[in-house]
Amino acid sequence: MAELRDAVNRTLLAGGWRAGPLLGRRGRAAVAATGGRVVARLAGTPVETLRHNLSVVTGAPAPDALVERALASYTRMWTEVLALASWTPNQVRSLVLTDPVGESVLRAAHRGRGAVVALPHLANWDLVGAWACLSGLPVTTVAEQLAEAEFGAFTRLRTALGMEVLSHRDPRALARLTAAVSEGRVVCLMADRLMAGAGIAVDWPTPDGPRPVRLPPGPALVARRSGALLIGLACHYEGGRMRMRFSEPVEPHPGRDGLTRMTQQLADFFGREITAHPEDWHMLQPYFGR
Repeated sequence: MAELRDAVNRTLLAGGWRAGPLLGRRGRAAVAATGGRVVARLAGTPVETLRHNLSVVTGAPAPDALVERALASYTRMWTEVLALASWTPNQVRSLVLTDPVGESVLRAAHRGRGAVVALPHLANWDLVGAWACLSGLPVTTVAEQLAEAEFGAFTRLRTALGMEVLSHRDPRALARLTAAVSEGRVVCLMADRLMAGAGIAVDWPTPDGPRPVRLPPGPALVARRSGALLIGLACHYEGGRMRMRFSEPVEPHPGRDGLTRMTQQLADFFGREITAHPEDWHMLQPYFGR
């Protein structure tokens, strides 16, 4: 089954790399809307898992309309990723709306102590990376080690955009991330889902009260070891563009309890932003206990 899935993924990606650059903004919007409707009707375990996750973060049973919007947002993200390599710097910049105050904090940290940015799977994180690299903020990141062909394709894309990409299975990743900070690179890490390990136990804020989840310790660890400032970054789609919102800086705290405290601050920020923009959270994997 895994081999069949990987073969299907390779076929879809091969077609997507060719078709993505041919779609304009209206074309991408049409594909996203259609994709959302089609996938929602196919249902299946990933869609029902998404529905459950959306129900938890909104505090009410997720209606079909919200599930469709979430799947349309997910499809939109993929159409953008597949077209990213063909866009000019001006096209990339035109699609991103930034938070001037948060961006100024990030740039000041980058010029000084260094910066580690932690992101949830909201909207398009590859667009964030492209924007950052084009804006004088070279990115080093970690990606989930998928099948070799898929991991290679996405690594080549991100490298072409200016990112340095490490595998989550690389035993030297933590050391490399720490070194990247000292080299003037911004470490950007997906931080709302575990790729490996036991993680850090935190309370995820929801309208019905906190829910226990485990988040990766990587952002807090790298920030603490390197002395960099840790900042959360959440994105959501706003019409034809994507808006970035930064958290308050997360200062370092010592020991295991300190890692928990730092990661909890990220969870609080992520939870608020996802509750405000649930349709842009691409979490089709089990997340909250039933």
